[in-house]
Amino acid sequence: MTTETQMQRKNLWSGLGVTLLACWLLMWLIPRYGGSGMAFGMHPQRLATLGAWVMLICAAALAIGSLITLRKHRSSLFQLPPLTNVWHQAWPFLYVLFFIVLAIFLPLTWLAPFIVGTLVALLGERRWHVILLAAAIPTAALYLLTVHLMRIGVV
Repeated sequence: MTTETQMQRKNLWSGLGVTLLACWLLMWLIPRYGGSGMAFGMHPQRLATLGAWVMLICAAALAIGSLITLRKHRSSLFQLPPLTNVWHQAWPFLYVLFFIVLAIFLPLTWLAPFIVGTLVALLGERRWHVILLAAAIPTAALYLLTVHLMRIGVV
């Protein structure tokens, strides 16, 4: 199996998924919760509907083109990915879930440097001073902003 076939299969299923999402937006979400008021000189439901139709057309074209290509090559539409690919796709979600569970027990201000620093290290950064600054500066800024907002009575 070539990588082109794998890409066409991914395109097919991604296109079908986005097509279903666009149909759900057009049929249920936008008519019920489209909002009122003007955005960019037009009604927000009209703007959202236009965006959903663009999504629907593009995703349907992607799915149909990929289906035609897969049928031309006589490739199957289904194939389970190897477990290494599943792990590669799942680890960011597990990472976030881990820190959400920790946030139940510890304040976010204590966790934020570890969240950012660990992620920067996992993404390949090995210079300790870059990891330290990337973890400490946003956390300090968030802390100072919170303190300031508490001082003026917003929070």
